[in-house]
Amino acid sequence: MITLKKGETEAIQIIELKGIVFDKSYSDNNSKNSMPNLKYKNGIFLEVTHMHYNNSIVSKLNKFHQKSIREQYATSTKATEAYNRIRNLTYSQNEEGQTRYQTDVKLLKSHFGLDVNDMTKKPSEFNCNSPIIICSIGNICEIIKEKGKKHNSGETDLFMFVLDDKCEIVKYLHNMRYQNGCYINFMNAILNSPFPTIYICVWDFNNQKYIIENPTLLKF
Repeated sequence: MITLKKGETEAIQIIELKGIVFDKSYSDNNSKNSMPNLKYKNGIFLEVTHMHYNNSIVSKLNKFHQKSIREQYATSTKATEAYNRIRNLTYSQNEEGQTRYQTDVKLLKSHFGLDVNDMTKKPSEFNCNSPIIICSIGNICEIIKEKGKKHNSGETDLFMFVLDDKCEIVKYLHNMRYQNGCYINFMNAILNSPFPTIYICVWDFNNQKYIIENPTLLKF
């Protein structure tokens, strides 16, 4: 019996509604390196992936949100004050100021997932009190490039489950393609990838559900 991974059954159902037939005898059994997840009847493969999200944000309360409102407010206030001090660099040039700065750095990382010592990194939505999910076109481009390195035969399509906000960004860039240079970077990531077809499909993050019938589905 072939065991499918998370999202693969749903991707099959969504694409089959478009008239594409799958080879149900195929499975990613790790008998070869970089095997795609699924295979069409015509011999083309399909790799299914999800954007990397902290699903626990909506599935369960973290330790911070299990505390009383008073405790949450006190911690959030301290974190906001620390953020303002770092943003304005209001620290004295002595040992006490340096100690305060290091304490603030640790607080921002534990509360917001923000690493002020490396501003090239986006805030982490994992292992922090108040996780923030940043939706950008760059996240999608990164996944396309990452998966393209692994599946570079030119005989594999890519199916991505993304947040609704990410899909809205893609549609916005398409509508503003003549005024927004980010659209060029996005299309270059697609055109330079080895994938004949790329699907971008909305996943209901808040309810942790896949939308099978009439999902928001973009095809490139």
